[in-house]
Amino acid sequence: MTETTPTKRTLTLNWKKIWNWGRLILGVGGLGIVVYSVSERDALVDGLLKVNLWWVLVALLLNFGATLIKTGRWWLVLQESDIPNLKPSRLLGTYLVGMFFSQFMPGSSMGGDAMRMVEMSADSGKAASSVASVMIERVVGMLTILGTASLILLVTSYKELSLTFELAMHFLSISGIIALFVLRMGWFVEPFAKLLTRFKMGKIAKQIVALSEALQSQLGRGRVLFYMVLLSFLANAMTMTGAYLVLVGFGETVPYFAFIPLMCMAVAVELIPLSPGALGLREATYVAFLTGFLGVAESASLGTALVVRAISMVHGVIGGLILVSRGISANQRGKVNSNTTAPSTTS
Repeated sequence: MTETTPTKRTLTLNWKKIWNWGRLILGVGGLGIVVYSVSERDALVDGLLKVNLWWVLVALLLNFGATLIKTGRWWLVLQESDIPNLKPSRLLGTYLVGMFFSQFMPGSSMGGDAMRMVEMSADSGKAASSVASVMIERVVGMLTILGTASLILLVTSYKELSLTFELAMHFLSISGIIALFVLRMGWFVEPFAKLLTRFKMGKIAKQIVALSEALQSQLGRGRVLFYMVLLSFLANAMTMTGAYLVLVGFGETVPYFAFIPLMCMAVAVELIPLSPGALGLREATYVAFLTGFLGVAESASLGTALVVRAISMVHGVIGGLILVSRGISANQRGKVNSNTTAPSTTS
């Protein structure tokens, strides 16, 4: 038994490495295929060199503003939990650290959200509440994205958007609302926990029950949930408008309210864990949606995706610097503690 356990752990780690690096190779390969398949590669380079940087700067500022609002949304969730009132600046730093892991750590087994869960658990000592807060913040954000697209499609009509696309968006929106309601009510958790216990997985069952209780507690206040939805609509509007302005910077003009649902669906597609940071997948989705539905030039569609990725990478760089500074601060605190305790050990 003592020999097989380390072997199993080694095999698990090896499979994780293969999976993570396989996703990276798939993402880089996918991006290369998208760039190669664009028939206007010269136009792509020319467009990237001549893109209106003022629009890109405005998009960058809008995305920074959206990140601040998302941090506020996360802070609201924490107010309904048993986590101490952490400083908003600390939460913002953790949010940016998560973006660093999403953008620059393709070989890591932790994505941005997982990293936020780990950081928050370390800060608060409340693992279940930390995981629940990140899950709720992410789910509410995604639901408002889908809901925005669904509402736009209900009140507007664009011949460029097919009926199949509209039905798919409505289906995703309704499914998300149902999923949130199930999380709030905690349905199916108790029988599932009993099933796990029967198969001698009681520890996992206890963790699931604790997480479900934390989710129900943090989703219990309708007023807070209402404010979270409002903040989500504002943050999403800023992010989507930023992407639209980048497209305008490439000299393309399309109907704004036809662009938004397509970007909402693109965000949903990016949740498919095929590659780290949706590398290659985002670029392919932009080209397929913007060119396929709105007739945007392939070079402008791909250029927009690349600039939007660059904006996310700027956030990631800042998050990386914050991560380094936290590591340095922790080391300094450790040295101070060791220096202060040294005299007592010798006396």
